Amino acid sequence: MSAKTDTSTPKDAAIEHETAETLLSLFRRLEHELLTTLDADSPQQAVDSLLTSVECLDELDTALAELDPQVTGPLVQRLRLGLDRLACDLHQRGGWQHLDETQRRALLARHAVGLTQVDGIGPASAEVLFLHGISDPERLCQWEPDALDAIEGLNAAVLARLKRELEAMRKSRAE
Repeated sequence: MSAKTDTSTPKDAAIEHETAETLLSLFRRLEHELLTTLDADSPQQAVDSLLTSVECLDELDTALAELDPQVTGPLVQRLRLGLDRLACDLHQRGGWQHLDETQRRALLARHAVGLTQVDGIGPASAEVLFLHGISDPERLCQWEPDALDAIEGLNAAVLARLKRELEAMRKSRAE
């Protein structure tokens, strides 16, 4: 029986340490930006800080994906969900008013995309739902199917599919 030999070199350890330092720096930057967003004096300031938080999360996602996407993917996905909800809440509180149309459209497209995971919701419908305070599939499940009738901008076919999907989602969660 032979003993395993350590094949790592000091260079390998330095690379691992460097990666860890980079990740720690990115986590700290994201934490700082998120706290700044949450402590903002106004919804407009929070939105400005949110934009930086999203950029930090994108950088962190890229760095983590190089390590193990199966492990890090769910973590980043939960962080994105939180940022999507925050963006939606800030929109509802008037925090997007200071943005120009291009900035609004980009923010809307970025944060509404999670809704497209629901069968029957494309990008346009996702944006309509987002603008009405529904930021993600979990929040959608909190709505009564008939309450969706009050949302302007969804055509009849999309509305019918969405109601069926919502009923199915609610039924599967109840089981």
